[in-house]
Amino acid sequence: MGEAMKNPGFGMTGHGYEAADDAVLAAWAGAGDERALEALFERYRKPLYAYFNRMLNRDTMSADDLFQELWIKIIRKLPEYRESGKFGAWMFRIAHNLSLEHFRRLKSRNKLGMHTVDGELPDCPGAEPEPGKVLAGKDLEIRLELLLAELPAEQREVFHLRQNGVSFKEIAEMQQCPLNTALGRMHNVMKYLQRRLVVD
Repeated sequence: MGEAMKNPGFGMTGHGYEAADDAVLAAWAGAGDERALEALFERYRKPLYAYFNRMLNRDTMSADDLFQELWIKIIRKLPEYRESGKFGAWMFRIAHNLSLEHFRRLKSRNKLGMHTVDGELPDCPGAEPEPGKVLAGKDLEIRLELLLAELPAEQREVFHLRQNGVSFKEIAEMQQCPLNTALGRMHNVMKYLQRRLVVD
């Protein structure tokens, strides 16, 4: 492994790249190995794009822009990456910062719509299921997206990051809040979803 870490792609086939862990791929990509970068892109493009799409309430044009900007930043920062935590969390932290910059730009242009206060459980008009109906499959996925879109951005982010294996400690660091606040946000999301996914 020592030789492999020194030499990007040392003795590796395409399947070898797919099997390599994130830290090894990051080291190779940071040293200029394009196949390692492609492997990381294929591994994380869907969850990272889904993160932007969900945080921006399905504003696909802005999500596309931020997604492209994200990978430019990742490529630039890869040589600086040090294995001090999960590589996925490192990338989501960059995505989080880009999202914050995006919302700051929107605020400066006075283009943000209605705000909700963190911790509130807003009403979600429209797309209500039939009383007593338990949703499943595609119906559940659509309903879940609609409900998450109505939550405060901090709560949506906690939910999505947890779905991608980011720890509560790492989320708290990203959101610059106490660990209990991150846990509380997830609790509020789950309580809200449980209440709204099945209507009595």
